[in-house]
Parts: sequence; C-alpha cells; structure tokens
Amino acid sequence: MRVAIDGPAGSGKSTVAKALAKKRGLTYLDTGAMYRACALRAERKGIDFKDSQALAACAKEAKIEFGPFAEKTQVFLDGEDVSDAIRTAKVDRDVSVVAGIPEIRADMVGRQQAFGAQGDVVAEGRDIASVVFPDAEVKVFLVANPEARAHRRAVERAGGDTAKGETVAVDPQSEEAILKDMARRDKADSSRASFKLEPAPGAVTIDSSEMTVEEVVDKISALMDKAAAKEHAKPEPVKEAAPAPAKEAASKKKAPKKAEPMKAFHGNSAELYYEHPMREFPWPSRAWLAISMTGAWIWTKIFFPWKIEEAEKLWGGWKRGDKGRVLVMNHVSMLDPVVVAIALYHHGIRTRPISKSEFDKNKLVSWAFSRYGCIPVVRGTADVKAIRRAQRALEAGDWVLIFPEGTRIKTDDQPVTIHGGFALIAQMARTCVQPIAIVGARDITPKGKHFPRPKRVFMKAGDPIEFSSLGVKKRKEQIAAMEKVSMERVYALRDELRQEHPGKR
Repeated sequence: MRVAIDGPAGSGKSTVAKALAKKRGLTYLDTGAMYRACALRAERKGIDFKDSQALAACAKEAKIEFGPFAEKTQVFLDGEDVSDAIRTAKVDRDVSVVAGIPEIRADMVGRQQAFGAQGDVVAEGRDIASVVFPDAEVKVFLVANPEARAHRRAVERAGGDTAKGETVAVDPQSEEAILKDMARRDKADSSRASFKLEPAPGAVTIDSSEMTVEEVVDKISALMDKAAAKEHAKPEPVKEAAPAPAKEAASKKKAPKKAEPMKAFHGNSAELYYEHPMREFPWPSRAWLAISMTGAWIWTKIFFPWKIEEAEKLWGGWKRGDKGRVLVMNHVSMLDPVVVAIALYHHGIRTRPISKSEFDKNKLVSWAFSRYGCIPVVRGTADVKAIRRAQRALEAGDWVLIFPEGTRIKTDDQPVTIHGGFALIAQMARTCVQPIAIVGARDITPKGKHFPRPKRVFMKAGDPIEFSSLGVKKRKEQIAAMEKVSMERVYALRDELRQEHPGKR
C-alpha cells in the first residue's frame, strides 16, 4: 500500500510519516529532502539561483540516496551524509526556487516513483499525492496554522522536538523570521503555474495544529484500514476480451518495477547479477556455478581438507522459500568465502559474499565475482545500494556472507576494526545473524611464501541470533547489540576451535 502525505512546510509531514512507517512497517520516503539536497548542491557549487538551466543541470547530476533508518532521515548527496546540512535556514530559502523548476521536478518525480514501485511506502512532500503518486491508496493533505508550524520549526532548529514533548528555549525573533519565511514560501507554492500546492483529488485534509503525532498517525492508520477493506471487498474483475495493446498497457501500469530480466547468452551485465536472486541467473551461469562448486569441493577437500563442526546449525531447520540469513565470520584468507559457499551450495543454499568494490576494476574478476553471487560494496562509505541489494537477496532466499573485520587478519597482533553494517542489513530484511569461525586457513600460505601449502582447515557454526533475543526494542539499540553479540560469538567459536586443534590460527 502507498500512503501519500502532502501539505505545507512545518505541518508535521516528516514526523507523521516516520511514525506511521514505524507503526505499520512501511518504507519511509522523504521527497522534500531530495529537493533540499539539490539546493545544497547548487549552493556549494556557487550556482546563480536565477539560472534555472544551470540549477536543472546541477540537480540532474546529483546522486541522492536515503539511509535505511526510520527514526531519523539519513540523506546522502554524492556519497556524503548531508542529513543536517540540508536543514539550514539558507536551504530553507533556496529550496522553493529549486522545487519550482519543472525540469528538476520531473527528474525528482521519476526517481520517487521508481522508489515507490519497490513496495509498501509512505511518502511525504509537496505534490506527492497529486503528481508523484496520484493513484496512492491513501492520500492525506496535512495542514496546521502558521503559528504552530513556525513554532515547530523553531524548536527543531534549537535542538528540540515538539513531537516528543521536548521544550527548549526559542528565540522570539528567530521564530518570527521563520513565520515570515513560511508565509513567503506558502504564497510562492500556492501561486505556482505548475505543481500548485493544494489538496489532491480524493485527499483527506487533516489539521494537525491541536493534534498530537499519535492522534494524526491513528487517523491515517484508520484510513489505511478502510482502504484495505475496500480493496478486499472489490469483486473479482470479469474477464472479457480486450485488444492485446490494452491488456499490455494495463499490465505495465500495475506491475511493480523489477530489475531487467536476464537471458541466456545475452551478455548480461554485472549489475544485473547484483540485482537478481541467484536462482534467477540464466541457466548457463547456473550450470557453470554447479560445475565450479563441484570442482572446488574436490580440489579444496584434497589440498585443504576442511570440516565444519556443528554444521547442522547452518542448514538444519532452513528450507527453500525461507528468507536467507546473514553469515558473519572472521577473515584470515581468500579460502574463507570459498569453503563456506561450497558447503552451503551442496545443501541447496546460495551464498552471496560481500566483496570490496575494488575487485570490479578488473573486468575478468568482475565477471567472475558477479556470476558467483558476490555483491560489491564501496568500503569506507554508507553504500546504500549495496545494503539494498543485500536486503533484496535475503528476502529472495539467498544467504549473505559478510566479514565485519573488513580485511584479512594476517596476525593476531593486527589491529581490527569491526564494520557493523551486517546488523543493519539483517534488521532491514527481518532475518537473523549466524556466526561462524575458521582456523587453519591462515596457515596455508606461510609468511614469505606466495603459493599455498596443503593444510587442514576447521570451521565451527554457532546458533542463529534473532533480534528478539537481544532484550532491546529500539532499532538503533538492537543494531548495536547485534553487532556486539555476533562478533563476541564469532571470536568465542574461533577460540574453541584453537583449543580443540592446537597450533591452528
């Protein structure tokens, strides 16, 4: 279901949308932040805000992404977190100019519609119900009197949050300036020749001036239930002959946007492999994977005889059709992902290792890694694209293998920095995290040697860790707890293996 919340600045759209997303399990889309990001980019590049063509060109080149957090809107502009930078008074003044340029709006609307096509979403922003999602199941026009809106924004600027009942001292002159700026923006928005700010057809107007956030959310939630009941009560459409073009157009309109289909012997790009579940790979790739996995099984078992202790914890209880799991593991050699992927493959489980994007610089490596299911991540950044790809893979039943240490740990004295994105990915996909440890793989290539030596390798699987078992409820606290507990168990498993197999590193 799509919920579109429209209305003027300061009416509470963002606060309500985030609270509704959390309550009803929807994806939150802050469209206003996209225009703010465009305005910020133009400011930084010194573009004259009277030059609409230059502004449009600047916006078209902007790479805008959202972090997958419900509590706070996290916005990335060209890879930089600008969540706070887009909320300044200067951006407030400039954003109306940017939002009023038809070329920019057309570009942003296309991006927003593509995002909304991915599933259940609550979107807020100006014109969201009339232009972006005119066929949304629930449309709301949220308003509030100017004084209430100006006060909310002033409290926000002072570091408070009226939605949480936080009262902070507000400078009366600043609040008055905000009120005047809002009046100016309202006048500009309501008098635009195109994309005029007004309730969309079928939208329900809600005045939030004297309402709490919970009251507004409950009212919209009731509208959602009503819309769902109405949809459920619709009779099945009568099948009747229709011209083929009409049927085709209807199906295209209603079908959610999916990644481009993959075809055998059609030169599918690496990007397509990253976007599709492994069971949707074309048959030549799946055949090659089967042959490779069988060959790798034989080769590794001969040269690096490996064993997974308590392996039933990995595949026991999991069946095809279930969501995938996030596997976390210590990293000591290039053999680590290979043996895990082999073992799981021969139990019907497809594994997608997270690899560093630097590998993509080599075309041959990029070709091979994409066919083996790897998902590249840009290290040192919040790679939202990689996070979303991993989430979709898990939801489709693929497992995702992540090395939180980020690189191979060649000695026990080497400093280790844990990268905790794995917990966020698992939380987004609503799945568990499973620890596994390995010893012996570091020994296969002794220091100063370039070629591996035959050595025995041991792994040990731990029990899956559910978020519900962590004893915390808030999303951020859950992520922090999952990161801590998971890596503690990885290292505990590693230490157990070292005790059981002395001398193995």
